[in-house]
Amino acid sequence: MSKRTYKEAVDITIEWWVEKSFQTNMNQNNGDNSPNGGMSFMLMNTAASRFQKDVTEEKIEKFKSKLTETLLLAEGKHIFANKLSVDYDPNSILYDACKFAEINTLCLPSKTVTWINKDNEIEGRYQYGGEHFKL
Repeated sequence: MSKRTYKEAVDITIEWWVEKSFQTNMNQNNGDNSPNGGMSFMLMNTAASRFQKDVTEEKIEKFKSKLTETLLLAEGKHIFANKLSVDYDPNSILYDACKFAEINTLCLPSKTVTWINKDNEIEGRYQYGGEHFKL
């Protein structure tokens, strides 16, 4: 089996973020299990659900094109030059892609990170306390 190219890894990464951000309900989890945390969980997911409804196919294509452009420019740079992450706010790469596509950043899943390693595998964690994965 041949190793995937960096461009293939970029495409897989972007499709993963599109699915988790715009096509997954209840994509917010800050890991706070207290009563106040439960209220935050509800409010975050209500907002995300509301803003997901505004995301059209045209906006998704713009988001994907901006991410593709930015991630391809990161090829060969340090390993985290292609890192996409959201704590409560997205990192600059995701923020810029959302701004370019006119998508509210509250659609992006909190406490989530991905990066492309030297073998062109996608690594990351989805939501608070999520298991490390490789794609």
